[in-house]
Amino acid sequence: MLYDNRQYPHAVTLGEKMHVVWRGEDGMPFCAYYDLQARSFSEPALLTEGYEDEIDARKYRQDHHFAPVIWSDQEGYLHTLFGCHRTTGIHLVSKKPGDSTQWRRGIDFSESISYPKIHRIYDDKTLVYTRYSGHLGFWQYHVSNDGGNTWQGGGRPVVNLGAEPQDGLHAAFSGSYNTTAVSEDGTKLHVAFIWKVEDPLHNNRYDAFLNDHLQRYNLYYLYVDLPSGRGFNIDGEEVELPIRKKIADEKCLVWDTKERVAAVGPSICLDENDEPAFLLPVSEETPTDSSFYFVSRKQEKWRKTRITKTLHPFNASCLQLDERGVYRAFMITGSGEKIIKEGMDEYGWGQRVEEWVSEDQGLSWKLRSDLTPIPGMRYQNIQFVSDELERERRDLFLFYGWRDAESPGVGYLWDSRD
Repeated sequence: MLYDNRQYPHAVTLGEKMHVVWRGEDGMPFCAYYDLQARSFSEPALLTEGYEDEIDARKYRQDHHFAPVIWSDQEGYLHTLFGCHRTTGIHLVSKKPGDSTQWRRGIDFSESISYPKIHRIYDDKTLVYTRYSGHLGFWQYHVSNDGGNTWQGGGRPVVNLGAEPQDGLHAAFSGSYNTTAVSEDGTKLHVAFIWKVEDPLHNNRYDAFLNDHLQRYNLYYLYVDLPSGRGFNIDGEEVELPIRKKIADEKCLVWDTKERVAAVGPSICLDENDEPAFLLPVSEETPTDSSFYFVSRKQEKWRKTRITKTLHPFNASCLQLDERGVYRAFMITGSGEKIIKEGMDEYGWGQRVEEWVSEDQGLSWKLRSDLTPIPGMRYQNIQFVSDELERERRDLFLFYGWRDAESPGVGYLWDSRD
């Protein structure tokens, strides 16, 4: 399987190859490369080979968080990190630049990593953004001057909704799920997050106690000025880091969903002025029946535009802005079926993979293409490919599908190059 947009990248292009990692048989991490000229894949290789004595095979089999990510450093060496869920994980570095067939052990940088997201930032540094500890843990970033071979001190906390003083609404049992993007010049870390309620809390809209995957609400945003380490909201007002619940509600709230479920962090897209727009699913008539929404800032107000329906608020998306100013929304869509949370179906799915576009800054949307490879399958987790960790490619993306709850997943690559 491929993980959702809280964990990336899963693939990076370097020269004439795309190197991709995924969680495969028995939950183990695998790697292969795709020859961009020949349009063919190499044989997959198991990344845990040689490390069998230090991994818990049972945990890899049961915990989808252990899925790998991959990135490239300034000298063209590849790095992969896997086995991360409140753990140190295993960090490997390729023995040769641009070669994902032979690896050596890399340096550890935290005793607790979940949901690693890797970016290239200013001065050619590398940033890894992760959650520390469990559901009520905090989100922080680590910085490396050399692509991940050494790290500068400890983590720098950004979001901690349960931080003292716990003076915000339900702060004592508040966590979050974060997604990130980096400005073109690499000096701003854009952070969007949703609020995760840890303890059972009655949902008045749906008159029910929702399960763990659905007790998630609202959309928030801030950015970090990386050279100074200071945080700011959308209006440029400085906010104290790490953000706690009260400050998030007062200074960083984008959308109070009023108990409609917002289960995953949004896809973030930046325009030419470094202003963010977001794409995420939010529940409607029931806690799972949902629609995708485009959220943007106009005349100092947040605007929400409904695009199309989807079966579950966990369903994945990716938002991009092309050189002509057209927004492109790639989404896992569908309607009319009920999701039973078991096996492969536990974290939602959709019947189709679709591209929708807007030529008027997100005011209206139309379906451009149905990219579904096989009708009747279930699909999830669109992941765009990183181009040498500097930008998202617009012509390659990954997703996966499966037949039913007990069937194995199949990975797909969408390659739209001429």
